[in-house]
Amino acid sequence: MIKLRFVELAARTGGTLYNTYNSNRAFTGVSIDSRSVTDGMLFVAIRGERVDGHDYIDQAIDRGASGIVGEFAWPGLESIRGDFPVVGVADSHEAMISLAEQYRDSLNARFVGITGSNGKTTTKELAFSMIKATEPHAFRSPGNLNNLFGVPLTLFQIPRETKVAIMELGISTPGEMDRLADMVHPDIIVMTNVGPSHLQFLSSVEEVARAKLELVRRADAGVPVILNADDPVLMSEAKKIRSDYITFALDNEADYAVDDIAVTDNGATAVTIDGRRFLLPLIGRHQVSNLLAAYAAFATLGYSFEGVDTEAIRFDTPPMRGQRVTKHDMTFIADCYNANPESVRAGLAAFFEMTVPGRRVVILGDMLELGEKSRDYHREAGERLAQYDFDLAITVGPLSQEIISGAIAQGKPKNIFHHFDNSHDAADAVRALLHEGDFVYLKGSRGIELENVLNVFDDSEEQG
Repeated sequence: MIKLRFVELAARTGGTLYNTYNSNRAFTGVSIDSRSVTDGMLFVAIRGERVDGHDYIDQAIDRGASGIVGEFAWPGLESIRGDFPVVGVADSHEAMISLAEQYRDSLNARFVGITGSNGKTTTKELAFSMIKATEPHAFRSPGNLNNLFGVPLTLFQIPRETKVAIMELGISTPGEMDRLADMVHPDIIVMTNVGPSHLQFLSSVEEVARAKLELVRRADAGVPVILNADDPVLMSEAKKIRSDYITFALDNEADYAVDDIAVTDNGATAVTIDGRRFLLPLIGRHQVSNLLAAYAAFATLGYSFEGVDTEAIRFDTPPMRGQRVTKHDMTFIADCYNANPESVRAGLAAFFEMTVPGRRVVILGDMLELGEKSRDYHREAGERLAQYDFDLAITVGPLSQEIISGAIAQGKPKNIFHHFDNSHDAADAVRALLHEGDFVYLKGSRGIELENVLNVFDDSEEQG
């Protein structure tokens, strides 16, 4: 974790140090949220679109901040109470990014950068579990801190003894990947796939691919790049940059492939790669692809599973990304952290591949950030849903009404659909709609909060 004296912080950010009496005081760790400040941390006051961090400087001090970074333009900068070291800069966010890049350069770890439209968080977690089985000094970015605010905060957390740091890199607008690439400059790059996501800023899947491939453009020529050979758009755009890629695939010829896929009695997915068997607590071929990407990263780093029982590796997968959850004798596949057309397609395919007793129920929420074709994408999702046999479908959010329209247009009866404007209304009604023995798939963008539907059964257990 970063530890630095304030006099050094001022020099490294090109800032001005106020309250110089304590210039040799050091901070450990960095926060941009006053609520997460703990004793000895640096609080960086960032001026955002909706919230100005300068308004929370007093709260950060009360929670034990060691000192402050703030902007010259903020009128109270020179009069912050107490004897706290204060570094004034022109732009707090830019200063934080610069400091994070410098800290990254001071570390001896090898960095793995993982990006893609779908599966990057899961791939990061799977890769970490594999690497941790042989390398005790491994680190991975927490949660989905993958943007120009989260990545600097992640870098500051990396212990100095780290040997491998696995970083998730996400973008929503053109130009973001350039900044992330310069900050992290990974030693290995993994790209899971590209698909229609963030289309309110990126106009096509090809543009999504090009934006993410800036990570490759800005890398040194010798940096290994691992690509999904089952993704034709990604491969086509990548070949315009260079030709020497490492590939993984389930359906096409690639450097890394799967020997066997099976489902265990307890619902895990048993995957055999290079003769090694792994037990994945997630369903679906797309999750197997994520495991394969993680394995390719592990092997490219030069690690081996010699002497390791790979079936005993515990994969701590991120929540709401395909876990099987049992509540009130109902089985839920909770895949509601995010959604776009490709992840919905893959999730539905995985759900309907499973052989289960009882009714099949699908709960689909809006897919957000898809731009001007949002309604078309939702209607197409309904048309795809209509290809499967199910007993009940619940849609949540204004756009998801198009899912119902698309499915009915393909011949599904109206009486098997229920629509709700938001997840709170759906949660109020779902107890009466679901029955014991149901097998339920939940999928939607994070902003729809479909976990409210799932959590209502926790409430009923507590009340009972």
